[in-house]
Amino acid sequence: MEMITQYRGRLGFWVVLLLMTACSGPADSPETEIRQFIARAQTAAEERNIGDLRTVIADNYSDSEGRDHKAVEQLMRLYILRNQSVHLFVRIRDIVLTGPDHAMASIAVAMAARPMNSADQLIDLNADLYRFDLELTRQAKNDWRVLRASWERAKLDDFW
Repeated sequence: MEMITQYRGRLGFWVVLLLMTACSGPADSPETEIRQFIARAQTAAEERNIGDLRTVIADNYSDSEGRDHKAVEQLMRLYILRNQSVHLFVRIRDIVLTGPDHAMASIAVAMAARPMNSADQLIDLNADLYRFDLELTRQAKNDWRVLRASWERAKLDDFW
């Protein structure tokens, strides 16, 4: 059971990365682009669209667990196959531009089998809660990708 819980947590992480899928569209600033990127990625994840979701990860992605682009894509596919229904509640905690084409984003994400419209619903809902710290890189105008990521379990306070 411990192995399943640990594996589920890793898969949850990659679902959040799916939230970062890149799409084209107008934006006023890099921060606006990132906010739109997160919203489009959330939609792609909830629609279980693996085609759009795989583009979220930079080709040169790496993390402290030794995962690369291919490993992340495989985890995303597995998560989509195992979950018939994916609903996410996302709270952007912070976006910091560290260069013209680089940013750090901290987001809190609740993952559940049913829709969530507000943080208040998390109190009575069985959802997986995570806080993600993402390093993002911009490939082109309004084309952000996840370069590195770390995560940990979130608290309800992270959503307010």
